Amino acid sequence: MKFLSKVADTFWIPGRGAVILPEEPQDDFRIRAMTVVQLRTPDGSMLDTHIAAIEILKTDRGARMGIMLPREIAKEDVPRGSEIWYAPEA
Repeated sequence: MKFLSKVADTFWIPGRGAVILPEEPQDDFRIRAMTVVQLRTPDGSMLDTHIAAIEILKTDRGARMGIMLPREIAKEDVPRGSEIWYAPEA
């Protein structure tokens, strides 16, 4: 497992699902659709999942990377402060 970033914000796009915005990622932060990750929430729970898609989103602070999660994951499942870990498949 390798720590990638913390979640700075989460939101929901109707018809698309939950999106997480990572904080400033590590220099070698490289993910793409179908990358296996583990999301660790501040309360200690862990969620094994994958990246559904990567989108570049326009925000008031410029362009940011948005990580689309599978539709079965709700915004509430990944609160701010959650950690994103790279979980390579064995």
